[in-house]
Amino acid sequence: MSKSFTHEPPIRTGTAKEFEHVRVALKNAQFDEETICRALKIEAMSDVGSVKSDTLDSTDISAQLRILIRLFLFQRLVPRSEAERVLDTATCDAFLSLGIMGVGKFGDDQFYATVLLYPVGGFWIASDRHSNPDGSEFTAPPDIVFPAIYEGTLRFLRLLPQIVAEDALDLCAGSGIGAFVLSRHSRRVVSSDVTERTTQFATFNCALNNRDNVEAVCSDLYGAMKGRTFDLIVAHPPYVPSLSIETIWRDGGMTGELVVKRIIEGSPHHLREDGTLFVLSIGLDTSEGPFEERARKWLGKKGDEFDIIFAYFEESTPIEMLKRLAAREKNLGIKELRELGEAFQAEGTIKMPYGALVMRRHAKNGHSKPWTARVKLSGETDGRDWERAFALHQRLSQPGFFEELQQARPELAPSLLVQVTHVVHERSLVPAEFLFKTDKPFTAFGRFDQWMVPLIARFDGTRTPTQIYNDAIPGSELPEDFGLRDFTELVARMIERGYLILRDSRENERKSELH
Repeated sequence: MSKSFTHEPPIRTGTAKEFEHVRVALKNAQFDEETICRALKIEAMSDVGSVKSDTLDSTDISAQLRILIRLFLFQRLVPRSEAERVLDTATCDAFLSLGIMGVGKFGDDQFYATVLLYPVGGFWIASDRHSNPDGSEFTAPPDIVFPAIYEGTLRFLRLLPQIVAEDALDLCAGSGIGAFVLSRHSRRVVSSDVTERTTQFATFNCALNNRDNVEAVCSDLYGAMKGRTFDLIVAHPPYVPSLSIETIWRDGGMTGELVVKRIIEGSPHHLREDGTLFVLSIGLDTSEGPFEERARKWLGKKGDEFDIIFAYFEESTPIEMLKRLAAREKNLGIKELRELGEAFQAEGTIKMPYGALVMRRHAKNGHSKPWTARVKLSGETDGRDWERAFALHQRLSQPGFFEELQQARPELAPSLLVQVTHVVHERSLVPAEFLFKTDKPFTAFGRFDQWMVPLIARFDGTRTPTQIYNDAIPGSELPEDFGLRDFTELVARMIERGYLILRDSRENERKSELH
């Protein structure tokens, strides 16, 4: 394979008509996530790499889709005559002209994909191949554009804040997929990455998806953003601990925090009041403090202007991280691993959690003390939960909230599970432990005394804590000296944990109208 194929972006910005030909072809062939996952018998697009080409179920898919899957997902050579039987001449010419397909360079008159092209997040994304069409040895360029269908990227897209914004910024944007998802709720979006190669791919993908409200910019983080501010800033930066920054999309410095720290430090200059910063990355819990508290210090004098949620997905010890790197990175020997271990130790590293750091900047007037929370991500957490969590905390922090809650009508969360453990007592099975669990908005566990469970079960959205408390008094269902204020505080904690839902007055009014 020629060096130019590997090291020079193959894509070309063509005409609007050529991009339209490609869009129509992909749409008509049902080159979408649902159809492809069904045909390949996979759960998500992140599983594409594990599928063998001979497992394709072509029973209910078109000849056009079969060709596109072979070319762009399986990265196979396809005889030109076979492709031209199912793809019209204008479509083939558009693929060739835009540089996402080549012909004749490998084998006799055969088509091959010059990129990996796939549907993700409701868009079509082109990124670099990670193999050669003829199976020869492949050498990746250091600025290779990372595929947007790996599990981490899909998690990033699922967790992106779903808020309406005038201006949004996607840092370390790669192919541009995060910016495209934001463009559904934002008036203007900037897709920013440090390399020219990624910027070219993001620009190409903007045209392919007809996203006229997305601007692709080559910038070292905020370098090209002087004087610009945003309502929403998001980033999925490189965070793998490394001795160098050779692989740009992956390497995050010796502790993995190099880029994420710069993103947080620069955010006060570019994030508006009531704006949100979202970063999916590794962080360090050190002797200095947990990651979310260290992140607040990185904000400098503006630290008190932010509420912070860190929702972790998993935690590793430094030893566990080194073992993982040793198994995955073949170029790391004992000497390199020792250097990384010494860097972790010098930082006072205790744990290395990976997850979503979400910072909400206050409006200057009338906000309470800054709030910091660490929660556990679940498979049910999505981008709508951040705004709900910040709004709920603000509501719980308002003066007079407990008096308001006493007259509110909470209800059991649909995701709530109650696990009851029975033990043998006097030759009978009796309930001994009640474990409450939920995965929405975050993973939470809590143990409750037996007397509490019947009272909690009465929260059906029609009764207030005051009513439930007063109804429990005649039957002596409450401990002595357990007042209404105590019961209300218990209810508040259950709302905060996600076991109960507290709707606002407008939701309750709509619910009453439906009934």
